[in-house]
Formats: sequence, C-alpha cells, structure tokens
Amino acid sequence: MKIAITGSMASGKSTCSNIIRDYGYYVFDSDLYAKTCYEKEHLAYKEIINLLGEDILDSNGEVVLKKVSDLIFNNNKFKKELEGIIHPYVKEEIIKESKNHKIFFAEVPLLFEAKLEEIFDYVLLIVSNEENIVERSIKYRNYTKEEAINRLKSQMDIAYKIERSNYVLYNDKTLKEFKDSVYSWMKEMNLING
Repeated sequence: MKIAITGSMASGKSTCSNIIRDYGYYVFDSDLYAKTCYEKEHLAYKEIINLLGEDILDSNGEVVLKKVSDLIFNNNKFKKELEGIIHPYVKEEIIKESKNHKIFFAEVPLLFEAKLEEIFDYVLLIVSNEENIVERSIKYRNYTKEEAINRLKSQMDIAYKIERSNYVLYNDKTLKEFKDSVYSWMKEMNLING
C-alpha cells in the first residue's frame, strides 16, 4: 500500500512523518530527494542550469537554493518549467523506492500540483489554519509575516486538496493532540496494534 502525506506549507507534514517513523515505518521525503536534483552528479543538474542560468551557482559550481527560490517565486513560467524537470525524477524515485516496502509512506508537499496522487493508493492531508501556518513559518523558516502570507496565498487552494484526499488530519492544537490524532488514524488503518 502506498500512502501519500501532503498539505500546505507549515501544516505539520514533517511532524506527521516523524510520528509515523516512530512507529517503525519508512517515510520517503520527496523534498529531500528533490534537493538532490540540484547536485552536480544528478541528471537534472544540467537541465536546471540550462533553464535558470549560471547566476544560480556559487564559485564552485554548486547551486545556491536561495537564489533558485528567489528567482522562481515571482516567475511562474520558470517555476512551472523547473517543476517540469524535477517532478518526473521525484515520481520515478517514489515508484522505485515503494517497491521495497509493503506499506510505503511518502511525504509529498506538491502531490496535487505535480499530479502525483495517481501513483498512491491513499492520500492523507494535513491541514492547519492560516494563523498557525504564518506563525510557524516565521518561527521555523525565518520568514517575515508578509513573506509567509504571500507564500501561503500562492499555494493551491486547500479546499481542492480536501476534496481529493482520503483523510484529513487537523493540526491546530497542541503537539500532543496532533500526535494523538495521528495515532488514532493509524489505529483505524490497522497500521498499529494495541
């Protein structure tokens, strides 16, 4: 069984993944894998440079992710073309990795945007309110309030995601309450005993 964990930024996807790992499951981190696409050894590296230019490199030829992020944030054409390079590699890796696990979890923030939901049997969506998302983005990602709000507004509508998910977990209260709700969901799915 292949289960995708998704949600908007700072909703608690990684927290959910870590809770699931605590129960002994492997969780593939698609963001972490996507970052490897920027490494010189990766097939995507040259495609990325061809698209975005050498200005995104440091003096050693390494990609500076902050430069990429700044470049694509206000340029939808670049953003879409960059995702067009990276998403197929992510999809390929998910399919390959999922073959090694009877129950396979993958944290995929851009699941619906990349149309990757079709390769999963089940979608778990993590949702949080705007206030919490902005607060967490400031605290953990060093965004300004304005940056956090702008980034959140640029994301796909959460109602669209709710409609297309198998289960929605709300992460608006304490960490303990969120852990309890993940535990309840796992129990319901027969992923844990007791």
